[in-house]
Amino acid sequence: MLFCGPGESLRFLRRISSLPYNGSLIRVAYRELLHARSSNTKVFHTIRGIVKLSWIGHSKHRSSTVGRMFAALMASLLVISAASCSPSPDNTQSASTSASTTKATGSVAIFTPSDGITLSQHTPLNKWTAFVSELSASLRTRHMDKQSISTQTQDTLDEQSRAVQDYVVNHVTQASGNSSSASSSGSGSESLIVAPVIENTSTERQFGDYLGKALQHSSSGTGTQSEGTSSPSSSASSSKSASATASSSASSDSDTESSSEQASVSRMISALNLAKKSGMHVVLLSSTLEGFTPDLFVPMSSVQQMAQVQAKQLVSKLELDKTSTENPKQIEIMLPSDSANSSKSSDTTTSSSIDQTAFAAMWEVLGPYFRNGTVVSPSALLDKNSTADSWKSVTFDASNEDSIKKELTNRLGKNSKASGKHTRIDGILATNDYVASAVTTTLSSLGYTGTAADINPEITISGIVDNITGKKDLKKSKAPDPSVAPEGQSDSEEQSDSTASSDSSASSDSSTDSEKDGTDDSSWPIVTGYGAYLDNIPGIVDGQQWMTALEDRKTLADTLAQALALMNADQSLSTISSIASAKSNGITAPTLTHALITVSASNLKSALIDTDYVTAADAGL
Repeated sequence: MLFCGPGESLRFLRRISSLPYNGSLIRVAYRELLHARSSNTKVFHTIRGIVKLSWIGHSKHRSSTVGRMFAALMASLLVISAASCSPSPDNTQSASTSASTTKATGSVAIFTPSDGITLSQHTPLNKWTAFVSELSASLRTRHMDKQSISTQTQDTLDEQSRAVQDYVVNHVTQASGNSSSASSSGSGSESLIVAPVIENTSTERQFGDYLGKALQHSSSGTGTQSEGTSSPSSSASSSKSASATASSSASSDSDTESSSEQASVSRMISALNLAKKSGMHVVLLSSTLEGFTPDLFVPMSSVQQMAQVQAKQLVSKLELDKTSTENPKQIEIMLPSDSANSSKSSDTTTSSSIDQTAFAAMWEVLGPYFRNGTVVSPSALLDKNSTADSWKSVTFDASNEDSIKKELTNRLGKNSKASGKHTRIDGILATNDYVASAVTTTLSSLGYTGTAADINPEITISGIVDNITGKKDLKKSKAPDPSVAPEGQSDSEEQSDSTASSDSSASSDSSTDSEKDGTDDSSWPIVTGYGAYLDNIPGIVDGQQWMTALEDRKTLADTLAQALALMNADQSLSTISSIASAKSNGITAPTLTHALITVSASNLKSALIDTDYVTAADAGL
């Protein structure tokens, strides 16, 4: 069965690869491999991994998969046999030349989800295609050949796991040949980067492509969990939308999908474990895989980060530390969810888990202010007795803009035409830019006026434009806020800031009865979001939306390229300050983290335009 000479080996391989799957052939080949063990122990372990991989997946795919695995196995056996033959002087010289010309920076293979096709600008700014482009450019600046960088995208986890599996098998087969001709040089100079494809609900997609999750393969798991959570079972069992009337067919479909995902996760983990055993470095982006420890984990963004950055912006902008209980700030938390209208239990579980995680992060920042009475909720959905478990009180259907408008209208008490007065609202934590966009539209339709700039009187719209065009810097100074509510108003009401309008004709004589009663306040609130939606940027310039945030894609890509160069050179990552050991979803691994980019009108130019995230035209200028 063992042959010398490339011609004879190639003819034998072609003959073998055309044969149908036969379990006996696999067993015979495996026994033959055992005989070869003594000649090359590393190759033996690598090819044994290939044989194990051949049994991962559904039965309907097993025949074709095993056929490919068998062909790869036979190719490796031929390599071993060739190694046992005496090489000719020409072959020896060729091997020496090949080793001397190997690039020190090695190669990188990148697997990411497909972005999909969209012509709308009403989506988050950061996409996987943009990140891969940034990473490839950073690798090339570090002298890695363009030909040494390969990229692939897939639509589903099943497709991706098979693509990674095929890539790894091809790699270890080629590595076997390199090991036989030039020892094991270069085996550690290749890195595999995988951003697992995840199935997101409509609400989860509002946060962008980089949202991470924990993918599971065990039968006891749910298949998918939101990133940074331990288990969603408790929230699922107590969900208000428990579907007692769900059809058995829907349940069956959900079970089938969960089983399919678990099989895909198992296939992916097996392939990545084989990659590590063969000497490749494995990097996971965004999501984790149950039971698999990568050489480097890069959490692109997380629910906790998204939630806390907005909560902290409200604390800073509204100066909650200086707010008194006699004149508390009025804040609403809008927590988007699609669990209420989801027909799939898995969707409901995942959405509820994300809602719970997000609210816990928000409450860690805002909870103390609610408890001491310096912040109240106009809708009374939250109060001083609320806890981190009160997340269900503020979740709502955010599947479309009409649903968001209805929710905000109800919370502000404007759900009837008879309600002509405006409820005071100082801040709205909208969670993402999709919700923020609908919130600002609704506020305008309800008659709220002014902009976020009114809360910082020294910042005007013309000043914002001048800052963006580079004509001057902005100096922020918070307008004085009375420690006690103005006379004639209730504790939870505050009259409109006199700086909201420069019209000299505006006076107390022209005030409406409701304004004189101190119960009408149409001042524009602080609105926060996340995702840096391209069509929301002009709204930030205009002061309709105070802030947004996004992942620092460029810095992440550049730092990851630096880490890859070190790993491919078998050097330590300890020289990179943003990499440290951390635990994510039960897995402890070196983790690369960077702070999110927070964007408001005052720093939009330096944060987005100067860094080429957007153009001045994108900002409406």
